[in-house]
Amino acid sequence: MIGFSPSGASFMGEETAASNMWQERKRHRVRHRKSRLGCFPCKSRRVKCDESRPVCGSCSSRGEPCSFPEPPATSDRTRRKPQRSQHRCAGSPHTNDPQPFLKPLGIYASSSASIPTPVNGHSLNMGDLLSMQFFHLYTAQMMSFHPKRSMVWRRVIPDLAASHPYLMHLLLALGGVHMITEKNTQRVEGRDAIDLLAVMDHHQQGLKGFREEVVRISNANAEAVYAGSLLLVAFVYASLQVPQLNPCATPLDQQSLEPICKLNLSWLHLVRGVPTVIQDQWPVLKAGRMRPMVLHFHGRDYWDDLPFVSSFSNLSHCSPRFVLFGQGACQAIVDVKAFCDVLQPPDSNGLGSTPGISPVSSDSATYAPSGAIDVLGTVYSRVLAVLKCSVNEQGSPDDSNILANLEEATVLSWPSLVSDAFITLLDVDDPMDLGRGLSLVMLAHFYVINTLMNRWFLASFKEEVIKIQTLVSRLQNAQLSQLMMWPVKIATT
Repeated sequence: MIGFSPSGASFMGEETAASNMWQERKRHRVRHRKSRLGCFPCKSRRVKCDESRPVCGSCSSRGEPCSFPEPPATSDRTRRKPQRSQHRCAGSPHTNDPQPFLKPLGIYASSSASIPTPVNGHSLNMGDLLSMQFFHLYTAQMMSFHPKRSMVWRRVIPDLAASHPYLMHLLLALGGVHMITEKNTQRVEGRDAIDLLAVMDHHQQGLKGFREEVVRISNANAEAVYAGSLLLVAFVYASLQVPQLNPCATPLDQQSLEPICKLNLSWLHLVRGVPTVIQDQWPVLKAGRMRPMVLHFHGRDYWDDLPFVSSFSNLSHCSPRFVLFGQGACQAIVDVKAFCDVLQPPDSNGLGSTPGISPVSSDSATYAPSGAIDVLGTVYSRVLAVLKCSVNEQGSPDDSNILANLEEATVLSWPSLVSDAFITLLDVDDPMDLGRGLSLVMLAHFYVINTLMNRWFLASFKEEVIKIQTLVSRLQNAQLSQLMMWPVKIATT
């Protein structure tokens, strides 16, 4: 047969000799001390470990990470059942360690290296980790349609936050509030829920540190301060979607028993204040990592010299809001300006409409809407120019093409273009003031621009337009109510 010797006697003799040799070798085996304290790699290879720490000789020669089990609580445990220990060493490696793949990671550090203690003595905060994860996976990816600006959100700002604690607080606050808004709309439950109080705590701590840095702003911290301003603006926009931070109505009016609807205009003041914080640091920002955020290669001159367009038949692949805006923006400007002239003729106080994009020069003017209407017309013309250019470039553009161009046209900069007098008029509490009513109508038309920008942190402006309609309807003025129909139509589309 294949594999066997043809001589049976010879085979038996060889077998006997081999058996004697094995017994002889077994009798002369070198005695050694049995131990359970060898390293994990040696145990898995079933070889003797010299237990030299921090790296045993075998692992050192093989260039492998070496890790040891914790020593037993009492020294006589290893002497209690020597036969059992011997049996385990001779058996399968799985009997010694039921899960050999769940081993501590080996390190090459010296035995004197110490493990850093948690920051402030606290263990890992799972809510903070969730916010950080959400920011990296979702928030940063959805902040800009421009590739280079998106890179700033995904890499530069987190890198700055790693060395500026107040920025890290602001980053965690933004990621947390984004998670909350997603929970409100998509019903994210269970372990993915985040605590609003924790989010606000991060926001408050970040805001405190930001204020301290603004006082001593210089070339050294300009990038971090600017990054902080972007995080703050995004947060205040997003906070409008959180009912606890932006209640739709206060308790009932004692006379009418109707809810008192109030506008949250705090975001306007914050957005308007950002340019004043960094106005002296533009040269530094343009030369640094935040450059994509401060430079728009298609400036206002690129858009302002284009006429209004009346036909947008090639926008069939876009959001219906873009189509409605293209069809009704020109008439909306005409109607608002006509009502503005009826309330206050342009020549009656010498404050006629001023061309261009700059805010009205006299903040002491009692008729603030006359300057705001020019800003509204200019920004609307930019949006229409973007629609026209997108059609000319793409033929049948989709939302992403248009939104990228709208971002390049800086159409969201309108809060810094209107006058202080216009903002002040919005804060008037007189519900029967027609001047304030007109300002609210114009504010709703400005909010239309924000509704066009399909970003998660701007999602609340559709509801804000409806809220303005409620306030304007209480004036019981048919013309103002008529002017609100177009913004409401776009907001509800």
